[in-house]
Amino acid sequence: MGHDILAVFSERNKRILFLFFVFITIFFLLIYRLYNIQVVGGGELNELARKEHITSYILDGKRGVIFDRNLKRLAVNVETKSLFAIPYKIEKPEEVARLLSIRLSLPYQRIEEELNKERYFVWVDRKLTSEKYEEIKSLEIPGLDFVTENKRYYPKDSLAANLMGFVGVDNQGLEGLEVYFDEELKSQSGLMVMERDASGAKIPLSIERMHPSKNGLSIVLTIDEVIQYITEEALQKANDLYHPKSAVAIVVNPKTGEILSMAVMPSFNINNYQKAPENFRRNRAITDNYEPGSTFKIFTIAAALEKGYAKLSDQFNCKGSINYQGTVIRDIDPHGYQDLTDIIKNSCNVGIIEVGTRMDKEVFAEFIRNFGFGDKTGISLPGESPGLFRPVNQWSKISIASLSIGQEISVTPLQLVMGTAVIANDGVLMKPLIVSEIIDEEYNVIKQFKPEEVRQVISPETARTMSQILEVVVESGTGTGAKLKHYTACGKTGTAQKFDFSLGKYSNEKFTSWFVGFAPAMDAEVAILVMLDEPKGSYYGGTVAAPVFQEIAGKVLPYLSIPSE
Repeated sequence: MGHDILAVFSERNKRILFLFFVFITIFFLLIYRLYNIQVVGGGELNELARKEHITSYILDGKRGVIFDRNLKRLAVNVETKSLFAIPYKIEKPEEVARLLSIRLSLPYQRIEEELNKERYFVWVDRKLTSEKYEEIKSLEIPGLDFVTENKRYYPKDSLAANLMGFVGVDNQGLEGLEVYFDEELKSQSGLMVMERDASGAKIPLSIERMHPSKNGLSIVLTIDEVIQYITEEALQKANDLYHPKSAVAIVVNPKTGEILSMAVMPSFNINNYQKAPENFRRNRAITDNYEPGSTFKIFTIAAALEKGYAKLSDQFNCKGSINYQGTVIRDIDPHGYQDLTDIIKNSCNVGIIEVGTRMDKEVFAEFIRNFGFGDKTGISLPGESPGLFRPVNQWSKISIASLSIGQEISVTPLQLVMGTAVIANDGVLMKPLIVSEIIDEEYNVIKQFKPEEVRQVISPETARTMSQILEVVVESGTGTGAKLKHYTACGKTGTAQKFDFSLGKYSNEKFTSWFVGFAPAMDAEVAILVMLDEPKGSYYGGTVAAPVFQEIAGKVLPYLSIPSE
């Protein structure tokens, strides 16, 4: 019996001992698990908790405003919503990607790839329309959120579009003034990191760190919004009538070099620039080169007068053509005997060549360069071309004759109007000015750009003589289409045959039509250039371009309160 009791007691002890070891094992397993959670995996869990209670917000700075000369806003900023995702919170990335792809008209694969990235933040779509924002917001998908950004907006749509340029999705300048002055205009984004409660709401006064945004500086242009509108309207009428390949009109203050308007066609709506062909977005006033044709006769005669190679009383007999160095160059009609004023008034090739070929080649070349041809004007815009003017050692035996009438040289419209403004400005070439000031948000002037004289090209006396000659062109010569009712005007027509490289000769079908001049005649307030490239139907500069000058000058001078003569 005693033996049985001892056996039972021994069996109970074994069970107790077994249970003890089981509890000890569980206890150490729990300790090990807690160690792994709190020590080994503590950092990861803390980060997960932190993710749930910390949120960051981008503080988007505002890009600087672009003003016209009268502080009218040509480029501003509007608030818009951008969609981002927090990938680790997206439970079903494929399903969410399908929903977003349909509503945002974006590729499913691109969205799905973004939502599966191991990042805390990815962009889904930037700067949504208000309709898309409301539609996505109504889905209430966890892991998707919105941030307020500033979007560039141009209140006048296409006004001065080729001059203004545009910005990209991150408000970085891409073309025109927007890219040239990008460093001044661009803002600096900020960042705010905050705690939030279990519902996701921001906790007041819980900012962990903050880097404030900084707004960009603004620029004030020399452009006048009203004059720009007048210029574009007049050019559009000619465009609708003659359907040219392209067209340009520029208005300049000849005394200061300030650009008052710069119109280019074809143009585009800046707010939808992505829809416009790249060809429409070029600023042809500074990027494209054209032979100036008879407008260049201004500079031939000015150089000859300045250096004494010709005088007003000189006589020239135009028989309809001239043979120079074995090459026959023809005129439209025989003009008979003419003085110096007559050969400009009638745009006589024979008379101009007789004057031009009197000059020393080096002297003529120096004057051409002094008028600003063959070099960039230095305007504060990207993509400016220097034009094409070959050095004397590359001239052919007839180059001086060709140059005299505006062939064998290519110029930009801006170069041509600035060169003509020399005549209106007592012989002084000005640097073109497009921006007058850089200002801050309180309109304090940070930097000022003042009118800059480049050089004295011809004497004031020669300039006045040229003005008198060019006034006759408008009064009774080829430029009567530019004649103004209440003001005197000076100018020169040009009808330039375009060189056909496929044929190796000048075309009889393609022309560039020009008129360039200034008004009033003896105290000019504006210099104006008009160019239509390959107009259909009529193509003479006096018929196609001169009336555009007339319309622009006829409206701009009264607007500037210039007394009628």
